[in-house]
Order: sequence, then structure tokens, then C-alpha cells
Amino acid sequence: MKIKLTETQIQKVLKEVGGYDSLDIMGIHGGSVQGEITRIVSQTVDFMNEFSNRLRDGSLSKEDLMTGIFNFSEKIQSDIIRLKELSREIYIDDDFKSLMISYIRSLEKVLKYFKLLSNVSPGMMGGQAEMFGGGLGMDMSDHDLSLEVATKLAGIGEYLKDLGEMFNTMMGRYGDRLQGGERY
Repeated sequence: MKIKLTETQIQKVLKEVGGYDSLDIMGIHGGSVQGEITRIVSQTVDFMNEFSNRLRDGSLSKEDLMTGIFNFSEKIQSDIIRLKELSREIYIDDDFKSLMISYIRSLEKVLKYFKLLSNVSPGMMGGQAEMFGGGLGMDMSDHDLSLEVATKLAGIGEYLKDLGEMFNTMMGRYGDRLQGGERY
């Protein structure tokens, strides 16, 4: 199959910026996608910092640890869902998309482990429906549980460092694209 293009059509294609035929559309779309990803990751960093600080100072009881693990699992689960959706919207920056996919996989692994450590399941007690906490973390000492959580958080931290560097790179790329620069 042969496709014939006029000189005008070729020039239009060559002037597209990374698949976008309008710099304004590229800026709006790319900015909103990256902005939401940045917001989600920043919230995760804040949650991790707070949790890590409380782990370090030893101020968390076993119940607090289990609740923190459960709450962080809920946060991670919602992050995974939304980040998968947003990753499908990354069209031209393959390195950014690849890093996002790796980060999501890392979150999925941590989520699976945290759900083993702390889970909540429905049950009946005295004829009333209740939610019961459980998980492998209940059988661990406070110290061992804290150590396991810290180890998993450190694993996520490696990806967060790479994402921080990538966000800076992406800001430069978008700036260059919007100004007609060459850094694609």
C-alpha cells in the first residue's frame, strides 16, 4: 500500500510536536497528566515520610503499625488504579512511561506484601456484622514488623528518587517543546 502526501501535508507532519498538532493542546494535556502524577507521588512521599518518622522514633504501638500498614495499603491501591490510567496518557516520553510502569509494579509488590501483613475482613460477632483485623503482622514482634515495613518503604524510595529526577527532566522537555526547542 502506498500513501501519497503533498508537500503541505509533509510539512504539517514534520511540525507536529511529539504527536500533537498543537502546542497548546500538548501543553494542556501533558501538563495535566504530569501534574496529577506529581500530586499523587508527592502525597505518597508525604505519607511515607510521616510513617517512616514514626517508625524511627518508636512511637507506634502494634495496633498503630497495623492500622498504618492498612491505611498505606489503601493509598497504594488507589494510586495504582489512577497511575495506570494516567500512564496510558503518556504518549511521547517512553522513558517516563517506562519508569511509571516500573514504579506501579513496585507499588503492586508492596501492596501484596502489606495485605499479607495487615488485612481487614468482615465477620460476625454476637449476631452483629463487624470488621476484624488480622494478617501475618499480628504474629510478629513490634520490632520485626517495623523492620519489615521500613524495608518495603525503602524499596519504594528508590523509585521515588528516580521519579523526582524524571519530573525535572520532563519539565525541561515540556518547556523546550512549548518554546519550539529540539529536546524531544
